[in-house]
Amino acid sequence: MKKIIISDDIKQKIDLDLLEELSDFEVLTAYSKADILRIHRKEKAAVIITELYGAGMNAKQFCDQIRNDETLRDVSIILCCRDNEVERKEAAQCRANAVMPLPLNGSAFRQLVHEFLNIPSRGRYHAQFRARTSGTVSTSIDCSTENISVTGMLIKADAELRRGDLLQYSLDLASASPFSIQAEVVRNDRGRYGVRFSRIDPAALRAIEVLVSRNASAR
Repeated sequence: MKKIIISDDIKQKIDLDLLEELSDFEVLTAYSKADILRIHRKEKAAVIITELYGAGMNAKQFCDQIRNDETLRDVSIILCCRDNEVERKEAAQCRANAVMPLPLNGSAFRQLVHEFLNIPSRGRYHAQFRARTSGTVSTSIDCSTENISVTGMLIKADAELRRGDLLQYSLDLASASPFSIQAEVVRNDRGRYGVRFSRIDPAALRAIEVLVSRNASAR
């Protein structure tokens, strides 16, 4: 059964019935970020929902502890903050998967949790490739992959990328010829970028499924 850890402060601000259509999950309540860490070490949650501020360690320290620990990093973190420039900017510096403004939009919150609970399995995949960035000025950058799923990859790049940037490149997935792929940058974690496929050949998806089944890894 998949676990969701939610801080008590956030739990009091939402209607958990928003998640009632989701099946096979359990909500665990925590009363501080240290408490979240304790529970996560034991339960290995799929999703953590917490606030930017609160007693004890700050959100950046909290996210760093999780992302720097191989036994804990396999989790999606939703960080909630007030909808103002200062807090949004501070939250963006943390290594969370998503930032949501308070008060939470019920449908957007439900959709995001549903997406994170259904993250496809990823497989280890190490390769070097060159990608072209789309935009007013197209540039060519060197990239390397860390893992891959049917929806995207985790990569490193020799240039600074931003969320929303589009990349076009080719990958050799042990097929007769390389596949052309277009992907969007959706996450920046200290130079490691999560990219989501926006255009990919169906044959490439089948090749990725085989690769993942052979080389399962953490998110």
